[in-house]
Amino acid sequence: MPSVLVIDDDRFVLATVGDVLRGAGYTVLTVQSPAEAFHLDLTGVSAILCDYNMPEMTGSDVLVAIRELQECQAPFIFLTGHSELDDLIPVAIRYGAELLPKPVDPAELTRLLRKQLAA
Repeated sequence: MPSVLVIDDDRFVLATVGDVLRGAGYTVLTVQSPAEAFHLDLTGVSAILCDYNMPEMTGSDVLVAIRELQECQAPFIFLTGHSELDDLIPVAIRYGAELLPKPVDPAELTRLLRKQLAA
């Protein structure tokens, strides 16, 4: 079963997204900070969902660190508010990431994740 890492500083978002993904049959690991994610072995992670606006660093910084420092090429999906989309588009294009607006629609989340994993 594919495993998904979810990084978000909001416990409610972690719980909600985790429940949706577990209900869809995914193995889910949730962390509240990029620092926690950086301490994980990401080799078995099938996909990463990450909040864009976190206190420690932006989701863009997390993506760059995961791609370049940890050499993890798992599909990456930003969870973000609508006002941040313009800032994210260049980074998403450069790294092949997807954008998913908050509040997260469960059907859209599972559809986008299936699409990313099939690519």
